[in-house]
Amino acid sequence: MSGFKEKFRSFSKLCTEDYLIRYANKGLYKRSLKELDNGVSVTYTWSESSVSCQLSDGTQCTLENTLDHWNCSCPSEHICKHVLIAILYDQREHLLEDSMSADENHVLDKDSGISDNDPLDVPKDVSVTSLVSNVDDPSGIPHTVSREIESRFRWMTESDLTVLIKSYSSSMIEEVVFRLRYPEEIKIIEDSLLTVHLTTQNIEVSFTEEPSLAKALCKVQQTAGKMAKLEALLRYRNFKGLDDTDALSGRAYEAKFSLQTVQECRMMLAGLLKTGLARLPQSYMAQLETLAIAAHSGNLPDIERNLRGIQGELQLFFNRHIRFSMQSMLDRISKLYLALRVLEEEKVSVIQQSQLIGSFRSKYFTVPSLHLYGLGADAWETRSGFRGITYYFYCFDDEEIYTYSDVRAVYYDDQQFSYTEHYGAFTPWLPNLTFRQFVGEEVQFHSVKVNEERRISSGEGAKLAILPRTGVETLNLGKTMQDVNSVLQEESRSFDLFAAPKERLAVIKVARIVDHSFAKQTQELVLTVENTEGERLALTLPYSSDWQAMIQRLESGYGSQTLEHFYAFVRVEPKRISPISFLKGQTVLSLKLDIGNGRMGRLGRI
Repeated sequence: MSGFKEKFRSFSKLCTEDYLIRYANKGLYKRSLKELDNGVSVTYTWSESSVSCQLSDGTQCTLENTLDHWNCSCPSEHICKHVLIAILYDQREHLLEDSMSADENHVLDKDSGISDNDPLDVPKDVSVTSLVSNVDDPSGIPHTVSREIESRFRWMTESDLTVLIKSYSSSMIEEVVFRLRYPEEIKIIEDSLLTVHLTTQNIEVSFTEEPSLAKALCKVQQTAGKMAKLEALLRYRNFKGLDDTDALSGRAYEAKFSLQTVQECRMMLAGLLKTGLARLPQSYMAQLETLAIAAHSGNLPDIERNLRGIQGELQLFFNRHIRFSMQSMLDRISKLYLALRVLEEEKVSVIQQSQLIGSFRSKYFTVPSLHLYGLGADAWETRSGFRGITYYFYCFDDEEIYTYSDVRAVYYDDQQFSYTEHYGAFTPWLPNLTFRQFVGEEVQFHSVKVNEERRISSGEGAKLAILPRTGVETLNLGKTMQDVNSVLQEESRSFDLFAAPKERLAVIKVARIVDHSFAKQTQELVLTVENTEGERLALTLPYSSDWQAMIQRLESGYGSQTLEHFYAFVRVEPKRISPISFLKGQTVLSLKLDIGNGRMGRLGRI
């Protein structure tokens, strides 16, 4: 037998039914078997690196010891039945040869007097372990087969990952890395292929013994399929205990920026600290603006934002405005100066550099599934001329808070934003579901896009299903559920240089509202709540003309005297704790939007 003939015979043995069906399809496989049963035969002509297969129906195929390279005289652009017939016919011929050889050996054994029941004569230099290696394991797979499979697919854990992902763009790798944050059950099937089944996504990726992601089989097409192959490989490697963080971060994150701009910004801040605010000229505002523009051009979006933040604080200082805070100014300068120094030294990893640089636009990535529980909605307006409503949800999958925001710029004269109108508008995912209903539901998203800050996108492709809402009293809200003491503990002023500041949110169990008063001096409504242990907490709502009706209703009681044993969803800020919503049973009451519009009736109804 020629060298290639042996290789082809070994290859045809690996072409199991599962393998051929995954490469082609079940219908094509069955048609090939039917043709063989009807008498189609194949004549093989062997060469050094291929075999020419002449079918009795006149078709001619040229095959190698892989299905990645083949030719057929038929017009099909994809793998055809003739290729499968050529492989299956060889398998049958080989099986017949093996059967005849086995019969001959059996006859020889009988002639020599050896019986099937005779004990084995074990040489002294052969270990017992090697003799029992063929015994089936509990999974039903012989040990020799398991070891052969493990050997053939060893490349999945031992190959250089940077080589395997060479054809992937940084954006594709970044999205797959983002998906890995979310739990995904995988099932591994080992036969002629190694198949990784991503259970939640219901996607199967089958890997061949050739160390290449391009050769993996996946029903999902184009870019989505390519990313599914990478995700399946990475989850398999993680399952085997490998940490690919360093190899992935080098490809997923790009850190191209202007080092000269970084140096100029740091020197400018050093000059500011040396001069001091009291002797700082107002012309310094122009320097900040110039450097902010340079940072924009130098691909330093977060540096630009921080420079403009310092510019805003400095303007308040020059105007002797009451809102100016020296501590806030020092925090901004300290964080920016440290970030610039780290970028200038270029000693941190690429991923940390990218975190300091930031991005001009938030990137959204598709996650397979999100199980969310509505906590409430908050309406707001910024001094820079934006209005919006943010909807808050607790996610059972990763125990984090997710948000969806409806925002509009209102700094133009003809632009308006009606909180009532937008709160009652229909969601983009279900045509008959309003946002007011949406935030009071328990929902399941599939194929929804979210960003690094866990904001949900309204983009197409997401599917939303409404689930029966669980009573809030029976939920485990993880770290979001806090007691009065933990909420009252003042946070340190330290900050994480490589992460954006996070909004601090909490759910607090409340026994009753013991007092409500409006402070005219600060223009704030203060609700004093108490838990079952008698510990008290002040919840503060700043006055605004938009929330005049809500303030008046809460100040007059509006059912709060009868409201007992509920949960308050709050935002914890440096100088106050602001309530967003009250929850009880299956009901959510968003204070500004529900009480302000009088839609929920009296508080006591929840």
